[in-house]
Amino acid sequence: MKSGPTIQDIAASAGVSKSTVSLVLQESPRIKAETAEKVREAARSLGYVYNRGAAALRGRRSTTIGMVINDLTNPFFVELLVAIERVLAHAGYTTLMAHTAESVATQTRVLRSMREQNVAGLIMSPALGTDDELPGEIQSWGIPLVLVMRPMGVDVDTVGVDNGYGFALATQHLIEQGHTRIAFAGNRKGYAVANQRREGFVSAMAKHELPVADEWIIDVELTPEGGRKAVRSIFEMKPRPTAVVCYNDQVAIGVLHELDRMGKRAGKALAVVGCDNVVAAEHTNPPLTTLSAGADKLGTIASETLLARLSETADDEKPTVQYFAVPVLVVRESSVGGGSHHASATSKARRGYERTEGN
Repeated sequence: MKSGPTIQDIAASAGVSKSTVSLVLQESPRIKAETAEKVREAARSLGYVYNRGAAALRGRRSTTIGMVINDLTNPFFVELLVAIERVLAHAGYTTLMAHTAESVATQTRVLRSMREQNVAGLIMSPALGTDDELPGEIQSWGIPLVLVMRPMGVDVDTVGVDNGYGFALATQHLIEQGHTRIAFAGNRKGYAVANQRREGFVSAMAKHELPVADEWIIDVELTPEGGRKAVRSIFEMKPRPTAVVCYNDQVAIGVLHELDRMGKRAGKALAVVGCDNVVAAEHTNPPLTTLSAGADKLGTIASETLLARLSETADDEKPTVQYFAVPVLVVRESSVGGGSHHASATSKARRGYERTEGN
């Protein structure tokens, strides 16, 4: 997709912000002459060509927001989208949604199409393998961008979850239940969110001086089938883990199904914790213990962040938003086996892992 130098490249070369570059290219009188000349010189040396016709077209007010989501087979993202669409509709915007199915090629095509459709802004959960420069490139188009769930640096508005804290909390809960051999299912190599979640798990184990065998960190697809594979692997290990923290509820639901097929029950044969607290989690058999950051809340914050960008002017440009919600542990039978919610287990697990939400 990258066809030449971007505003971000010019900003880096000139040692100024992207907004300053944008103002210089628009010939704003607000920028000092010395700074403006430095930016123009950087643009010339990089071979940047400013397309005034395209800029004018982008300047026309649009009421369409593009939403680019990586995995609509995961109910969490569906719940997130419902919240996003509700807030945007209330503000008078319509949404143009695209599903990339984790394909960077598909993502490239839909982003190009949305740019041609002159969307007012974009909310995106990037596909795996997305180039680190993509957020800067989108911003150079003059289109406000908010990333959800998958961070890509501090220079772009991002709404997500404190994954390290959450998975330390989940692991601590299992340790409080007496487990010392705990597995992690869903370790996708080269995937930043999986790394954060694994590191949270490993940190809690290390805090209690508990070993983590290499085979206990299981690389499986982030789907129910991945969960089924994880269970089969766990029951072949000697000694085997007695509990598993799953990357998400999709994996955890697969774990529950496979245990049931084997004639075993979660919470007794194997303690299970998921992540996302999708609607189905409360209705599995047994009900699933899971981390909850609130898809509705995250979708609302992402929408409000984008709406704030759309309403701001160059005079009141706000700092980049980096909002990572603090998840809570919803304790159900899959991790305690006693059929009760064990509220005390949640509060005990939180001790030593307290932090506050926000930017």
